[in-house]
Amino acid sequence: MKFIMRAFALCLLVFLSNAALSAKKTEAETVREIIDKVNRHWQKENVPEVRSFWDNAAYHTGNMEAYFLTGNEEYRAYSEAWAEHNHWKGAKSNRRSEWKYSYGETDEYVLFGDWQVCFQTYIDLYNIAPEDYKIRRAREVMEYEMSTPNQDYWWWSDGLYMVMPVMTKLYKLTHNELYLKKLYEYIVYSDSIMFDKDENLYYRDAKYVFPNHKSVNGKKDFWARGDGWVLAGLAKVLKDLPADYEHRQFFIDKYKKMAKAVAAVQQPEGYWTRSMLDPEYAPGPETSGTAFFMYGFMWGINNGYLDKASYLPVVRKAWKYLSETALQKDGTVGYVQPIGEKAIPGQILDAHSTANFGVGAFLLAACEYVRYLEAPATADRAYWCGLAYQLAAPVLSNMAKGELQKNMQVEVSPTWDGRDKRVTYMEAFGRLMAGIAPWLTLPDDDTEEGKMRKQLRGWALKSYANAVDPQSPDYLLWRKEGQPLVDAAYIAESFLRAYEQLWLPLDETTKKRYIEEFTLLRRIDPPYTNWLLFSSTIESFLAKAGAPYDAYRVNSAIRKVEEWYTGDGWYSDGPAFAFDYYSSYVFHPMYLETLQDMKDANAYTRLHYAKYYTRALRRAQKYSLILERFISPEGTFPVFGRSIPYRMATMQPLALMAWYQELPAGVSNAQVRSALTAVMKRMFATGKNFNEGGFLTIGFTGRQPNVADWYTNNGSLYMTSLSLLPLGLPASHPFWTDAPQDWTSKRAWGEKPFPKDHQWKDEIRTSDLF
Repeated sequence: MKFIMRAFALCLLVFLSNAALSAKKTEAETVREIIDKVNRHWQKENVPEVRSFWDNAAYHTGNMEAYFLTGNEEYRAYSEAWAEHNHWKGAKSNRRSEWKYSYGETDEYVLFGDWQVCFQTYIDLYNIAPEDYKIRRAREVMEYEMSTPNQDYWWWSDGLYMVMPVMTKLYKLTHNELYLKKLYEYIVYSDSIMFDKDENLYYRDAKYVFPNHKSVNGKKDFWARGDGWVLAGLAKVLKDLPADYEHRQFFIDKYKKMAKAVAAVQQPEGYWTRSMLDPEYAPGPETSGTAFFMYGFMWGINNGYLDKASYLPVVRKAWKYLSETALQKDGTVGYVQPIGEKAIPGQILDAHSTANFGVGAFLLAACEYVRYLEAPATADRAYWCGLAYQLAAPVLSNMAKGELQKNMQVEVSPTWDGRDKRVTYMEAFGRLMAGIAPWLTLPDDDTEEGKMRKQLRGWALKSYANAVDPQSPDYLLWRKEGQPLVDAAYIAESFLRAYEQLWLPLDETTKKRYIEEFTLLRRIDPPYTNWLLFSSTIESFLAKAGAPYDAYRVNSAIRKVEEWYTGDGWYSDGPAFAFDYYSSYVFHPMYLETLQDMKDANAYTRLHYAKYYTRALRRAQKYSLILERFISPEGTFPVFGRSIPYRMATMQPLALMAWYQELPAGVSNAQVRSALTAVMKRMFATGKNFNEGGFLTIGFTGRQPNVADWYTNNGSLYMTSLSLLPLGLPASHPFWTDAPQDWTSKRAWGEKPFPKDHQWKDEIRTSDLF
């Protein structure tokens, strides 16, 4: 009961905090009001029917961020009207022989990055309502550009903001590796002509490199807005880079070093002067560079790249300047340096000096600040955390003491097949950990959630040790029955989902015991079904951990899964198709993880694991789209097939894609969070999903033992935790902080626009490497 009370205490704490603050406006509410004031003022004074050149396009990057945060449809409609006015193009020439990438404002400068930044907004709009025409020109231009041998497209610092995020956004849509290859090649060229390795800052372009160019006092001249573009651009790139990208660390290191260099030259008043290292050269505040810097810092804090203690004071000073000096009473954003490329001595900036790109930068910074301010008190996340703790605490608190098998109230199916009931404990532990592992990867903090997470992680590490210690009362049933193969795979999966936090901290004896137990499971001949993936998950984990592994068990499972793919996101469970949720419970997640592990292990066999992975990911995206559409306006989903007491595990691929940040176009963070929260609340509303000891009871929405299959016990049901994977995203992530959105069925049945759905076909073909 104490675990239930603590879980709900978190939700209650958020509710009471919000209630107590309702009489006094919070800082987050104030910033939200500023965002609305600034954006409404701009849109009232400026029609959207203007060209798609960089200055307008930069505003729209901020406007779209404001839309995602607030859900204000007027903001989205404004950007969409702008995109339609420009026919979803930048520079409009269709004659490739004329295309240029030097500076130019006419239609033949298609390859000039200032005409490409508009593609960022077009891609955002496509992801909301996917229609090919929205990104057709973006792909045409960028894919042509990448087909040339040239690498010198980004010859000015602004271009890194204009185009780098276009390439990573298009990579996420297409998974065309060429985008990542060229991204690195292009920035290496940029670094060669305008990056100062000693200062970790960028000159605006090669004309301004020291000592050929100097400030009035003979110093290096780094233009604030130019470096603001780069820092903000790096944040946007890191947001979309895949975790296993070979040059990811290059971008992380560059971003961190640049952040440190920028923070060091902030003025006491919170702004940055136009010539960053020589404040006397062009003294006084400048808003666009300051706002881009604030966005870059705030994103890094929100996503764990920058230390909060070091950088939050920098952010707060910047916001004080932006909100109290740059912001005017009517919503104008002042002190923006006009269009240019350098600090200009004698140039006067005042409260009336405004510009579209400056407003866009202001919106980016303000939105990211709101995400930080609201992260500790988002109601949906508080509910998810409370449910996760309620599920986990009874299992882990007992197992950490070696008392799970003593204290767990075991329930089995009325048609139980007679196997050893002790399989229950392994099922409960393995499946629970596979679901909550991502949550436990987050760093410790002093929030109520952080305290719960730290406690669970401590219990989990002790539980892992007891699970393989033959002297522990909670030594699991590793060496009897065939069932351990299944739940050993979920334990391996939990290590894969939190490798650094749950596997690496284990002592060497415990690690050796796991490797031994995993290896001994080769005695089990898995049925010709999804069970092949249990073997492959275990073996691929051994490969990742550097232990001997059976490549045949991995590759034969992969080949069979490929044979069993039926199309449009669905897998058959063996040679015969079964209309159930095993594509959710096993196929999509464990197939992807098997392939990812083999990539991580740099395994070289006959199979091209990277190509297989990309294809499997596309299938998982399609299937997650189907799952999202299964969720009714009332927060229910169709109940069919065997193993339905696994409850929320039916939604695992949707949760997995959200955690991976690989949701398909037309399915947003906010609508997935809103939909899954509605289902959880519907399913767990009565509290009857738990027995008297706080453990899950057999049923779907309560105690319903008749829906159990012959292999079902109440340990099996902890697979419901697999829907909680997005808890691995930080509390300030847009998944948690974006405005709630209706999911597809709710839109469709509410007579609102919703995306069409079409069959997805495999476009990737694989053949043996040798």
